[in-house]
Amino acid sequence: MGLTLAQLCSPWLDLQIHGDASREITAVAEDSRRVEPGTAFVAVSGSGADGHDYLARAVEAGASALVVDRARWPEIRAALPDLDPVAWVTASCTRGLPARLAREIEGRPETHLAAVGVTGTNGKTTTAFLVQSLLARLGQPCGLLGTIRYDDGREQVPAPLTTPGGPVLFRWLQRMVDTGCRAVAMEVSSHALDQERPGDLALDVAVLTNLGRDHLDYHGDMAAYLAAKARILELLQPDARRGKPMGTAVVNVGDPALASLDVGELPVVRYATEAVTGMPVDLSVRSARLTLQGTRLDLAWRGCPLAIESPLVGRFNVENLTAALATGLALGHDPDACVEALAGLDQVPGRLERIALPAGALAVVDYAHTHDALAAVLSACRELTVRRVLVVFGCGGDRDRGKRPLMGRVAAELADRVWITSDNPRSEDPDVICRAVAEGFDEVASPRADERRVIVDRSDAIAAALADAATGDVVVVAGKGHEDYQLVGDQVLHLDDREIIRHWVASEAGHD
Repeated sequence: MGLTLAQLCSPWLDLQIHGDASREITAVAEDSRRVEPGTAFVAVSGSGADGHDYLARAVEAGASALVVDRARWPEIRAALPDLDPVAWVTASCTRGLPARLAREIEGRPETHLAAVGVTGTNGKTTTAFLVQSLLARLGQPCGLLGTIRYDDGREQVPAPLTTPGGPVLFRWLQRMVDTGCRAVAMEVSSHALDQERPGDLALDVAVLTNLGRDHLDYHGDMAAYLAAKARILELLQPDARRGKPMGTAVVNVGDPALASLDVGELPVVRYATEAVTGMPVDLSVRSARLTLQGTRLDLAWRGCPLAIESPLVGRFNVENLTAALATGLALGHDPDACVEALAGLDQVPGRLERIALPAGALAVVDYAHTHDALAAVLSACRELTVRRVLVVFGCGGDRDRGKRPLMGRVAAELADRVWITSDNPRSEDPDVICRAVAEGFDEVASPRADERRVIVDRSDAIAAALADAATGDVVVVAGKGHEDYQLVGDQVLHLDDREIIRHWVASEAGHD
């Protein structure tokens, strides 16, 4: 869909056009490598790069308009006089404009979809998968945008980012409309919200799952982290450009950090998996029965009983299933139809993904990479076995260093045996990262774990843990989940925990 530059900019009085306002714009980009003829290139100053440094490159690629920070425009024009024939747009701030302009170019595609956004420290991916499955089974073909993949209903591709930048985001939403989707479930990260990647995206439901420690290397402290997460509520607010009614907040009030969240005048569905005092709860879990074969939940929806039978396992999937059910109810679907639909999803890639081991042991691969998530996985597996819980995990480099000892402590307290290994070390020395994790383990005076070993090579660490497993044991391999790569320095190396486990199982079978 093409618009003249004047039409594209008309919703925002702050945008000032300098040059030919009749130019046709057919695309928006914030990455100069994605510019082609007809593109409006938006220069954004980010934490890693400044788009204003790539204006000449954008023009060389055929940009029809350049959107820049107004305060810097005189300086830019003086430094790049040959760019004057290109139309300019100046703004008091360009952050968020790539998404806002892309939404207009794509025709506000989410107004044709039931749009669900999920944010929270843990559970985003599984909840989004559950919502996609739920809505599809209720007759609303549903696209997906999240950590594992982007899915437009016809094509699936691995996800480079949990929440894509605005131009990519709205292009995928339009693809969903074109392929016949009637809904979208998407993960919305705190980084994306802070950076205004969704722009004016209009959500019908915003789900807030929980808040634990993560990404403090970016946000600084928990208050700023919560504030970033809470910005998802802005995507529910009524606005002249929204194109749909006010949306509904779905909030886990069982999490103390979210229980006091101010949702203003927004409609809200409150859910909790444990007893909550001092506030109304719309959807509550009365009891949960957990086995290695699945989960049964007995719930109450505004006083009416409901029951879910799901093949998903683990205590934390109680929260994920409840969040997905609350989403279906917030969208107005029949309660009985919702619980029946939730029985359909088996395993989410890399989320408590089970692989049988020889001699009756079990491996579980999970993305858990925070101390809260690791504790949840280990506790879930503890409930599912009367034998030992073994764990292999590490911490990523160039990320929040404060969580490394916390994860070591969790492993010491909740596992029976521990292998500390490399995750994605990036530019850091993996030995140094492993030592920081081990220090947290060693600070626990009376650890449950009777042994901890440091094996930096991840494949070797996994093999050692698998070899140690006996009948009834559960081996948790945590931190990477669905990922099939390892980031070492500036290299992207192939590494898939599930593949390593399956190769080990096949090798053991060959020895029989």
